[in-house]
Amino acid sequence: MGSRNVGALNTYQQVGAWAGLTVLLVDTAKGVLAVTVPRLVGVDDWALFITTPLMVAGHNWPVFLGFRGGKGAATALGVLAAIAWEVALLAALTWLAIALIFRYASLASMVSLAAAPFYAVWLADPQRTELAGFMAILVILRHHANIRRLIKGEEPKIGRSAAEK
Repeated sequence: MGSRNVGALNTYQQVGAWAGLTVLLVDTAKGVLAVTVPRLVGVDDWALFITTPLMVAGHNWPVFLGFRGGKGAATALGVLAAIAWEVALLAALTWLAIALIFRYASLASMVSLAAAPFYAVWLADPQRTELAGFMAILVILRHHANIRRLIKGEEPKIGRSAAEK
């Protein structure tokens, strides 16, 4: 339905607020769990910094959904929350500010995750900064159709259907 995307915004637009919120929470939890569960069994950070971007890529391009998954923003935010909560908090606040000002969830997702490596330079170590940058690239790449619609002025705003623009 809708954009045929399995993410929170399309779920919200097609099914409703509670379903969209549920998808948002599950996708974010997936990112948190991808870091915390391996840590509980003794996996070191170096391995996590290899596997977590792969997990975000797996969310974005899952084999079992014909390589049509979500956009990875909530999952990347979950990873950031588990590795550098301060960076995740600032990214979430950036998302909220951009969404309130411009009313485009896709723009808010891309800007907030593009800002995350800069926040990480300030608040985290180089390894977490690089991870935030790589995840931002994955999320922005997955938003290619949204970028085209934003340029054309055809991207639906938050709270409006694609037909309403």
